[in-house]
Amino acid sequence: MRYILGALMSVALLSGCVTTSFYTSKKLAPETKHIALVSPDVELSILNAGGMNEPQAEWTKLAEEHLSNSIRKKLKTLNVTLVDNQTTRELQAGDSQEVQLIKLHQAVGSTILEHQYNQPFRLPSKKGKFEWTLGKDVRYLKEKYGADYALFIYVRDSYTSPGRATAIVVAALFGVGIQGGVQIGFASLVDLNSGDIVWFNRLARTSGDLRTEKSSRETVSLLLNNFPQ
Repeated sequence: MRYILGALMSVALLSGCVTTSFYTSKKLAPETKHIALVSPDVELSILNAGGMNEPQAEWTKLAEEHLSNSIRKKLKTLNVTLVDNQTTRELQAGDSQEVQLIKLHQAVGSTILEHQYNQPFRLPSKKGKFEWTLGKDVRYLKEKYGADYALFIYVRDSYTSPGRATAIVVAALFGVGIQGGVQIGFASLVDLNSGDIVWFNRLARTSGDLRTEKSSRETVSLLLNNFPQ
């Protein structure tokens, strides 16, 4: 996981902002557009002078609220029916099956980043096709929410501390580049009948701020870029 996040950070530093999508289909059937929003898997941290990320609980809680609200507003503009499960961290904590599915999504999404986006590491068995799944266990969400699909969101957002900023300036004087805060993540739309991931989009950039509602809307627009209609 650390390797994959490091690779995404490198992409962000080189490109400024990157979103790239994969599909099994760019369209959803009109009768199957009921989507459940799974609580976003998000963590905000501060990047200290030594380059370590220190998680910030208050920032993370605020970001969860902003992201959930922004995603709901965005989905309403995409001609889909949002199954408003009103999930929160407190509700998730009492549902071990859903928590495990969120962790599974993180693991599978990380694997997709490594083997789908990096040409040298693509799996020969897939023959270039986008074929990834969370498995049959996702039917639990279909039964729980009465939805056709589930939208999973994973985001890690870090912010440069004053000490880190000083280190960046000093290093630059000697011609050395040091990483600052980055915003990285991915989003998946999962078919709750088959468990297949029908759409996947990654985000990697050196800007953004999930602590504000306005910036959260911008992040969501990027995360849901090329969302299937």
